[in-house]
Amino acid sequence: MIDTEALARPTIVSRSRNESALKYMGMWGSMKVNINTAPRHVLEAAFIFGGDEVQIAEEIIQRRRIEPFADIQELKTDLFKYSDSIGKCEKYITTVSRFFTIKVTAVSGVAKASTVIAITKDGEKVKRIAVING
Repeated sequence: MIDTEALARPTIVSRSRNESALKYMGMWGSMKVNINTAPRHVLEAAFIFGGDEVQIAEEIIQRRRIEPFADIQELKTDLFKYSDSIGKCEKYITTVSRFFTIKVTAVSGVAKASTVIAITKDGEKVKRIAVING
């Protein structure tokens, strides 16, 4: 289990910022963004170093609705006009994931309980990393 209280305490406190490590935990596992599953704002952040991040994110989202990308080369081929920008960001992106989070929420009347579990999957082998109840 992870002690989320310690991670939720602000480490940066100023007039404009009040941030904790918990805000950034989602990326610690893989260090790469899966372009087949990432939301728009994460895609834009991943491609910001190469430029054209808004256009690339939109093209990825539209294309993956039809079929996920098999690999980065397929991304470069399909989005050929952005291949230079994609190349600059290649070390930050992937088309597969090993780390996953699963959130389960149960509601009965006014009572509500949630659990988030983090797992790794390597082939058929699944390993639990952490469980957060709240």
